[in-house]
Amino acid sequence: MGPLLKFLLIAFAVYFIVRFLFRLILPFAMRKAAERIMKKAQQSQYTTGGNPFEYREYRQNPQEEGKVRIEVNPTKETKSKSGTSTAGEFVDFEEIK
Repeated sequence: MGPLLKFLLIAFAVYFIVRFLFRLILPFAMRKAAERIMKKAQQSQYTTGGNPFEYREYRQNPQEEGKVRIEVNPTKETKSKSGTSTAGEFVDFEEIK
């Protein structure tokens, strides 16, 4: 029982010391990480220029290489169909109770 009790006391002491150190170090580390992220965001703001709250419209070239472009030209047949005939493929299923 002597070595087991000694081990438990040491483990208990180490646990509380580590917990105490984390309470001291973690807020400092989080503050430094937040400052680093804010500094990086401010630098990127100046490199892109302008107000960060300004609305910018981004347009892409629709003819870019490697992009898929789908054009739908509805015919008279598809316009006259409605409901389940144009809804797609249906799969039969059994309801399990």
